[in-house]
Amino acid sequence: MRTTVTKILTFDAAHSLPEHEGKCRNIHGHTYTLEVSVEGPVRHGGPADRMVMDFADLRGRVAELVIDHVDHQYLNDLFDFAPTAEALAAWAFERLRDSGLPVARVRLWETPTSYVDVTT
Repeated sequence: MRTTVTKILTFDAAHSLPEHEGKCRNIHGHTYTLEVSVEGPVRHGGPADRMVMDFADLRGRVAELVIDHVDHQYLNDLFDFAPTAEALAAWAFERLRDSGLPVARVRLWETPTSYVDVTT
């Protein structure tokens, strides 16, 4: 049996895509929604009995490793790549995975109708 736990957080940031031929070439902002799913065995015993991971612990790790770095920032100043939704989602996935979290999926919503998935 596979068990996945997902936490959803939001952040606000601005960016521009200078090489883009549409409106996104100009500086603009988004309220991003970030969904992070971790996968693993359900624990037995201890304070995390019957959990893969405590939601509060997952929220704290995602906030520390991702949200705190990008919230209310101009993303072009933070990264040496064009901060597209795809690139941001991949960056978040790699950062979380490299920290030891068993990340199965990162979903980044750039608008209420547009998102990117990065999976294992």
